[in-house]
Amino acid sequence: MIRPFVRAAVVAAALTAVACAPRAGVRHGLTPSIAPREDRDPAVLLEAGRAYADEGDLVRAEQYLAAAIAHGADERVVVPLLLRVCIASRHYRLGVEYAEVALARNPESSRLRFLTGALYVATGDTARARPHLERAARERSGDAELQFEVGVVFRDEMSDVVNADLYFREYLRLAPAGEHAQEARSSLMERIE
Repeated sequence: MIRPFVRAAVVAAALTAVACAPRAGVRHGLTPSIAPREDRDPAVLLEAGRAYADEGDLVRAEQYLAAAIAHGADERVVVPLLLRVCIASRHYRLGVEYAEVALARNPESSRLRFLTGALYVATGDTARARPHLERAARERSGDAELQFEVGVVFRDEMSDVVNADLYFREYLRLAPAGEHAQEARSSLMERIE
């Protein structure tokens, strides 16, 4: 069963990755000519990773995307797709490893930080998840959706209704009539009318 935080993580990954959107004219039926094993061109490796992801071969997609990064591809383009592949294949621990490396190189990326926290939750490591989630919410204090998603993770995955309440209240302050307003209100420790 897919837990609620996975939805949040997928949403966060999708928001960070324009490069991961489905592309028109994607070639199906991969052939070895797409990316020979000896090819070290990051653009070719990235395209092969995308093609394998489109085909549903998530293991090969991960391998080619990781190789693209290793050979100098732009991490801002590759990492969101790589993390989506890890989430889709439920390789959360591997996703955490990739996310932590990318986060060390891009510590200003609040969405990547949120996704890293969500991946830690997926592995059951809520102690490591907490600082990532809290910092992401702090850094993007004006992002109502992120506040809501952090609240959901605290409520549903960490059973921390006290901290969840803080994020739901912030969501309601930012988006009192937002898409999730009813759920946020019903999740508060004391109702706001």
